[in-house]
Amino acid sequence: MSLLGRFRPVDRLIVTHGLSSFCLGLVFPYTAIHLAAQPGVGTGGVALFYGAAGVANLAVALLLTGGVLRLPRVTLGVLGTLLWFVGYLTMPFVSSHALALVAGVAIGCGQGGFLAAIVPLVNSLVTAEERRKVFARRYAVLNATLAAGSLVAGALTLVLPRGVIPYFFVANAVGILPLTLAMLIAGRHARAADEEKEKAGGGEDGPPLPMAALVRLAMPAAAVQLAVFLFGFSQFEATAPLVSERLMQMGLFVVSILLAVNVVVIVSTQRLVTRLLEGRPETDGLRIAVGLWTVGYAVAGAMAFLPYGFRLTGLLVYAVLFALGECAYSCSFHPWLISLVPDRELTRANALANSMMGVGNFAGPSIGVALAVTGSAPVVWFGLGLCCTLITVAVGLLARRQAAKAPAPAAA
Repeated sequence: MSLLGRFRPVDRLIVTHGLSSFCLGLVFPYTAIHLAAQPGVGTGGVALFYGAAGVANLAVALLLTGGVLRLPRVTLGVLGTLLWFVGYLTMPFVSSHALALVAGVAIGCGQGGFLAAIVPLVNSLVTAEERRKVFARRYAVLNATLAAGSLVAGALTLVLPRGVIPYFFVANAVGILPLTLAMLIAGRHARAADEEKEKAGGGEDGPPLPMAALVRLAMPAAAVQLAVFLFGFSQFEATAPLVSERLMQMGLFVVSILLAVNVVVIVSTQRLVTRLLEGRPETDGLRIAVGLWTVGYAVAGAMAFLPYGFRLTGLLVYAVLFALGECAYSCSFHPWLISLVPDRELTRANALANSMMGVGNFAGPSIGVALAVTGSAPVVWFGLGLCCTLITVAVGLLARRQAAKAPAPAAA
């Protein structure tokens, strides 16, 4: 029997998702470069592509949240991967704004459907006790494979002509197909598990929750998701490189170093962080995550006043602390979201959280850029640190409110 054959369905999902992430890493650094170089596309087409993808992703998430689009999780996930396949397979042939729009819509809709479906599907394949470890492992695998794909693409472009880039898009499209197959196989196991639950009387049948009731249950997690992407993830991806190069006089190589440090720390410490947080409420993990980011911003801001070596050290400390915070986030957020809503509504709740993630990724860089307009690196870092401090306090208040609402344990 092959090694893959001995894997559980959830392991196959993680492995094939990692393969897809590796292939996505091939195109991740070169999408904008490739599109901008096409005579009929240019920088305007790049903006159109990303805007279309973002709006399509958000539209699918909102349609799912509102119950307008109701598909079984496997059907939704498979449809999402197939749209993603079509979108990226189109990319080598994009030669006009119209084709850029088509590719962007296909990719955005595909991502919106797939991301909404994958978390409920993974959750259906594991026990509550395994949940944190599995989601943490999935996060570490996706980070490592995305980085590895980007490194391989960079190495290939050093030794091969620029004409190799379109083939990266083809590889990325093909790389999604094993994940499609893994989702279909996992779906059979998930249905069997659901049937066992129903026989045991543990199923959660019932009509769909009204939109207002769903939002009331899932909004705490959605609000936290919006905040961490506004002031955390989008800032590491967009603002930190800008501030490092423009305001702290770092070379471009420093940006690559920060990304490499981030991935190495996540891969090497994810298991330890997950183990340390076992037995604690998920909201504690989220507070620790954002608290670590706050300290990272403070260190980078303080070191920004000092000579080059100290500034570089401050950025490296920030990268390490941000990665540790990501580890705490990855094993806490989705388990928390899952605990807030009935299983039958998890796809809709996850879509709501994904819509907030999209808004945060879209709007977050503008916050960092606005702070960077001051021309002062400390203003950027301390401003972001203040925002993360407020998030930490807000999550603490949410946790206290939830604890107050929780039923008291029965007397022995």
